[in-house]
Amino acid sequence: MEFDITNIDRKVLLKAVFEFATPIGVGVAEYFVKKENGENVDSLTDDECDEILYQFNTSSSNKHIRILDYYKGKPMKLIFYKAKNGKISVQSDRYDSRNGKYRFLEAMLNYFSVSEVLILKKGYNRDIMSELPEHLVKTKEQESLFTNLLKNAIMKENKYGKYWELPPR
Repeated sequence: MEFDITNIDRKVLLKAVFEFATPIGVGVAEYFVKKENGENVDSLTDDECDEILYQFNTSSSNKHIRILDYYKGKPMKLIFYKAKNGKISVQSDRYDSRNGKYRFLEAMLNYFSVSEVLILKKGYNRDIMSELPEHLVKTKEQESLFTNLLKNAIMKENKYGKYWELPPR
């Protein structure tokens, strides 16, 4: 999936998707070692967000900027895309392939109003379910909730082009 994040608070976005990320692979060991050492591994501070977003916020180039790969043992896999027209977007495929299908959308819906969640592409580039550990696979009911939500999304248009907005809850 792809989201327009031009007009949302990117610190809040980072905090949301970090909270909804789950340590996997060697990240599990890093997560628990940091936790045992008393480090905060379950949330991000404003200072951490500022540091993470520094390159993005200071870059004047119109291209993609890798924001995070793994952080505190959690797979983030975030790349922000800057278009020449000022639009900023993020694809959730890589994040969702490690944290669960629709997990990025779920994080956004827990931190932003539905009118702020602008979807540029509703599908995934690849079958993300093939690599997911069983505990991250959504039940049929959970999956149905998200697919129905996306089916009922309303196509709209702004100065950046067409997008889908989710129906009010």
